[in-house]
Amino acid sequence: MSREDITESSSEEFINRINKQEGRLSTQIVSKSKHLSENQEKAWNENGYILIRQFISEDKCEEINQTVISIVRFMVERNEEFKHAYIDQGHIGIREMKPSKKVENIEDEMSKVFRLHQKGIFNEFIKRDDLLNLIEDILGKNIDCFLSQFIFKNPGAWGQPWHQDASYFPFDRSPQVGAWLATSPATKENGCLVVLPGSQKEPIHEHLPDERPGSNYGYTEIKDHNVEKETSVLLETGDLLLFHSFLMHKSLDNKSNKRRTAMVYHFAETGTKFGEIDSPTNEWISVRGKGLDTI
Repeated sequence: MSREDITESSSEEFINRINKQEGRLSTQIVSKSKHLSENQEKAWNENGYILIRQFISEDKCEEINQTVISIVRFMVERNEEFKHAYIDQGHIGIREMKPSKKVENIEDEMSKVFRLHQKGIFNEFIKRDDLLNLIEDILGKNIDCFLSQFIFKNPGAWGQPWHQDASYFPFDRSPQVGAWLATSPATKENGCLVVLPGSQKEPIHEHLPDERPGSNYGYTEIKDHNVEKETSVLLETGDLLLFHSFLMHKSLDNKSNKRRTAMVYHFAETGTKFGEIDSPTNEWISVRGKGLDTI
């Protein structure tokens, strides 16, 4: 995999690939849960997300943050120039297209780091029984983690417009489950997530290019949709948000003077097949069930 693999597709080609998902529906209803509480099952079916407070400790979140910073510093040290995309040790680092004006360290210019879940503290997290038990009630007994990304959201970073993650996932089945771990507080000021409850029941909408000058590569936008019922998801360090891949969501700009960090994973049923081409940011790792027998 080369840097060119990450950026060579034109915006038009990328959007065309995204919009091949338009119109797809996910009709799945969770029932007879073994691990989800009655309220959690209801929240998933009605709203498309489940919020779990204090899922892990603040100390563990700080360990995650510092581990990613170390990866980024090592990644950039091994490259002669700091360009938009970096690849090292299987990780993919993406620089913010509109970096913060206050830059002291390399991490102050970073947007995201992908493919972290192969090993270490990140791999340990995706194998936690208390996490997989909840996901099993949604996806079934056979589970893969196929995507991980650490989001820096440095001061001044723009938010991502309204979108559905499923538009990026040209898979043969749905839904997928996102696990959004707040490794710092998430507020309206520093760029928290905003969701549209119940929108997971809608089809995948048309996604148009994010036309803001300097917006990050790959950002798309759902336009002309009623979002009056939007809800800001305010999180404390260690809180976990599980959300449906069809759920419409966005994030706000970071108008604070502090970084807003999150570690995000995406899970799918083992055996899921992707379309014409799988994203270079994906790495399929079995974490529960029959997929483990083939490792």
